[in-house]
Amino acid sequence: MVTRMRLLQGAAALLYLGPLLAGLGGFGWSVVPVFTAIFLLWLVVIRPQDWPQQAAGWARPEAWLALLMRALVQVVLVSVCFGIGRGIGGAAGLLPAMPVGLPLGLSFAAIPLARLVWKPTVMAEMDSFLDDALQQVEGLQPPPLQRDPALALRLTAPLADLPETVPQAEIEAHFAALKQHLLPEDIYEALDARLQSPDAPRALRRTFILLATAQRCNEACRGRAAPVRALQVAGEDASLVELVARRCLTLLESDVDAWGDCPNPTALGAVAARMPPRAAEAIHALIVRTRDLAPLNGYDPEG
Repeated sequence: MVTRMRLLQGAAALLYLGPLLAGLGGFGWSVVPVFTAIFLLWLVVIRPQDWPQQAAGWARPEAWLALLMRALVQVVLVSVCFGIGRGIGGAAGLLPAMPVGLPLGLSFAAIPLARLVWKPTVMAEMDSFLDDALQQVEGLQPPPLQRDPALALRLTAPLADLPETVPQAEIEAHFAALKQHLLPEDIYEALDARLQSPDAPRALRRTFILLATAQRCNEACRGRAAPVRALQVAGEDASLVELVARRCLTLLESDVDAWGDCPNPTALGAVAARMPPRAAEAIHALIVRTRDLAPLNGYDPEG
């Protein structure tokens, strides 16, 4: 197959060499239509499947329009090669003596040579194979997810039963599985609905905080202040408040557009005043970062 391709490339080189030599030989532009006809014949021989196979096919306007477009492309290709040949001859002062039949013969010889080394059925089979492969790939792509709050409530039920000591990696694995079936906003709303219960477990609150401060969730829930809700869910739990602060810092590093959804410095300062040193330090770092980003969002950090 590789050898056939290389031989076909050699035949194509002969095809283009013809108008190049014609330009180099100083022949007039009257040879361009002849080369154009040869180039079109090349297309017919190499890719017959692209042309109507029955006489009735030529009765359709689309067939003649396709022929016209291909002819225009071939005119351009021939003219470029012819012009390059003339340019080389003019720049080098060369005007080799040759009969006009030589460049025409070279281009025309490319057609039977190509037909000998290349079977058009191979190209047709390759096109069919690629079309089938493309259809299969498109068929493997899942349909776009749709909003389904009821399904989200069912699928997030296991998150409400996680133990308090569950590793963060396990929670992230749950999120990775859920995103194959649910939109981020559905997961967010389902977990938030479960937190309305006064006895919502701490592990569920932590899970919600990890979701509400994730970049993917914030992009999907832009304008809903998901990180602010995460801070509310943390309540007076110092470790959860610290988690919110550090997650917000990470979020702002990767997505400055989340600034408007994060807690403002005033609210953060009020929370920091009630927290132990470690959590307060994380909150103050978030306050500094929030103020640094304020000018980028059109706000006065001192205002």
